[in-house]
Amino acid sequence: MQRRLIPKLCGVVLSLALAGGCTLLNAPPIAHISASILSGESPLLVAFDASASYDSDGRIVAYRWSFGDGTTAQGLQVDHIFAPASATTYTVTLEVEDNSGAIGTMQQSIEVRRAPAPGNNAPFARFTFDPTHGDGPLFVQFDAALSSDVDGEIELYAWDFGDGTTGSGLQIAHTYNPVASTNFPATLTVYDDDGASRSTTAIVSVYVEEIVPFDGPTAEFTASDPEKVYESTQLPEIPSLFRVTFTPEGSVAAPGHEIEVYIWNFGDGESATLQTDDAIVHTYRSSAPTHTFVASLTVVDDQGLQDSVVVNITVVND
Repeated sequence: MQRRLIPKLCGVVLSLALAGGCTLLNAPPIAHISASILSGESPLLVAFDASASYDSDGRIVAYRWSFGDGTTAQGLQVDHIFAPASATTYTVTLEVEDNSGAIGTMQQSIEVRRAPAPGNNAPFARFTFDPTHGDGPLFVQFDAALSSDVDGEIELYAWDFGDGTTGSGLQIAHTYNPVASTNFPATLTVYDDDGASRSTTAIVSVYVEEIVPFDGPTAEFTASDPEKVYESTQLPEIPSLFRVTFTPEGSVAAPGHEIEVYIWNFGDGESATLQTDDAIVHTYRSSAPTHTFVASLTVVDDQGLQDSVVVNITVVND
């Protein structure tokens, strides 16, 4: 009779001890990896987060990471830089341990594309455009014929016109048609036959007559000083990495309205669109002694009106 009552008294899955008592079975914790990026070019900075890991009948007391390149780390959130000279797929392992000593694991693959060929010089990005400013809608012709590569050939001319549109080609035309006067950062990125790239940016100013005075939003933002998070010892083949935090402080809508969209262009061919005024962190790559990126923020309010502002971000390889 006593043995039949034990499971009901414990109320959970039990095993009967020889003496007639009961022992709770500890459930192992569940490990979960969240990675900021799963693939990219070397060196690749990845932020790992184990916050979604859990233990159903206790608590997790240790988070141990193995990055597949011979290095390890501990912590709930960790950053790691993968810097191979050739294409490599790394298997990242997270091991979590609960307060009863049980272990749970999860693995995640990270694919890192090869660095530019050793000894390869990055191409030079140069372009002309006409007109440089004018009333909207403004038809602008771009020409990248001044770009060059000293030890190879340019294979791709990639354009970011700064208004959310892109294109490719040695020569290309684009029409800007903003709803308010805006400075657009037009960026050309050229890629050579060894995979190296370089970018340059210029400003196209488009003027639009204000139909409703003082009724549109105002774009303003701050940028932190660039933080070097990876110092390359193989410049210019492998670039250094610099982290910058952007905050849309000072961006406001007209009274009675609100900003609905924040469009970030980081000046290196990458952009992001947010619907909140949260800060955003961007990582720049640079192989040059110094390089200046023209970052811009465009805000759009609930009337469809917009405003833009640009800030120069200069990174330095000491």
